[in-house]
Amino acid sequence: MSDELEILRRRLERDLPASIHAALTAYARFTADEPPADAKGFAAWHAAAKAALGHVESSVKLLRWAGGEAETAATTDDGLAALLSQARDAIERLEETEEP
Repeated sequence: MSDELEILRRRLERDLPASIHAALTAYARFTADEPPADAKGFAAWHAAAKAALGHVESSVKLLRWAGGEAETAATTDDGLAALLSQARDAIERLEETEEP
């Protein structure tokens, strides 16, 4: 493995957990508010929520690649997977209640 790639892996291992936590915190704050009642506003809110989940999911995959500690990563992944599942379920329920 090249030195640059190893440096990148170590940097990601160091920085990504805090970034993932910040993204989840921001997502929780964002989705705690009621979505807009109008269709256009709701669609934008929904797209933003889905994008945030995608960002978290990609970051978790990148952290796995970086080779974080196996036990810690597995525990974190289980928690993140559960959170992502709950968030997706909540978005689906909102979609169902908003559809005409």
